[in-house]
Amino acid sequence: MRRWLGIVVALLMAWSSGTAQTANSDAADVDAIRQVAELYISGAPDKLQAAFDPQANLYTTDENGALRIIPFHEYLERVKANAASNDGRQRTLGAIQHAGSAAMVEVITMAPELRVTDYLSLLRLKGQWKVISKTFFVDRQARSSTAISPPSQAAPDSTCRDREHHRFDFMIGTWQTSDSSDGSTPAIGNSSVESMLEGCVIHEHRQVTRQGKVLFDGDAYWGNDVTTKRSLLFYVDNAGHMQVYEGREEGGEVAFYRERPDPDGKSVLIRILYEPTPGGYTQTVERSIDHGTTWKSGGITAYLPKR
Repeated sequence: MRRWLGIVVALLMAWSSGTAQTANSDAADVDAIRQVAELYISGAPDKLQAAFDPQANLYTTDENGALRIIPFHEYLERVKANAASNDGRQRTLGAIQHAGSAAMVEVITMAPELRVTDYLSLLRLKGQWKVISKTFFVDRQARSSTAISPPSQAAPDSTCRDREHHRFDFMIGTWQTSDSSDGSTPAIGNSSVESMLEGCVIHEHRQVTRQGKVLFDGDAYWGNDVTTKRSLLFYVDNAGHMQVYEGREEGGEVAFYRERPDPDGKSVLIRILYEPTPGGYTQTVERSIDHGTTWKSGGITAYLPKR
């Protein structure tokens, strides 16, 4: 009996180890896929060359609805020729689908007179993820306001179609962040914010460094609970922080609150607000030790489009 029990335990340990390795491998692949998509979003010719396989093609339809094929080298020459122009385009990263050595990434590009939907097909070739094709559609009838906002990522039949689930869609995009509010050397970050789960959740992955040292690498999730009708913010990072913030309506905006003890045991109330700015947005953190009677700044982080 003991012999069989030992065999079962060994098998369970092997299965658990294999599952953990698979999860770690999948997470590493998704991060690598996202990095390739961000190279594409940059629009820089050298980064496009790093993202695409040289034999890649672009696919769309012509004015007659027939198939149009554009070799990557031809597309790259067009990008180089127009590199100096700035037509106000803003690209945002959408859904990422991944299975084994294949992946698909959706990218939305908005400009004053058009909207472009890209579907990037990727393969892991000799250990590196590469875009092997791009299928796209250009909607030249699209119109946008002066302040261009990313499109809602909700599916037509999604539960999360109303405003409450999309009030933070302005955060979707690829950003550079900066926080120097404490007077020290600025903490610089790279942030990627996407809509997921049929538009029900906004997800951010952000890594922040100061003078080359990683301060934290974390993920945040925003959503509106259909039962309580309240917005929630969940945050986790590689330093072991697990935080939950509850949203409260304040003057037509949502502020996120969390209460925690300081090292000395005193209770501290944390408040986080997000506000759109020209071209980006800010995250403002405030702290109160008197249950919200007075507040002290805990830092302002500026989000600007990644170049």
